[in-house]
Amino acid sequence: MSAQRYLPAASSVARAIPGILAQRGLRPAISRFVLTETERGAAWLFVVLDVSPLDPFAEVYAASDELSNLSTALGFPVVFNRLNGLCYAVLLSP
Repeated sequence: MSAQRYLPAASSVARAIPGILAQRGLRPAISRFVLTETERGAAWLFVVLDVSPLDPFAEVYAASDELSNLSTALGFPVVFNRLNGLCYAVLLSP
């Protein structure tokens, strides 16, 4: 499977997310975007943040109201991951 078919949606999210974060008073500290597709066909766009997990302000990015706002604004489910740094994971596939 190829995540390339999700490139237009990923590009749209990548363009929108910095503005959405800024509107909510968050620094759009994005270091990179990673588009991938699982073996079962789920396409994910990882929005890797350039924020230290030790930064006390980092929790604001993970707040449930922020995730809900992002999901609504983007039109895709968004979850927060702290496993290898901080990132948003946006599910692009149905």
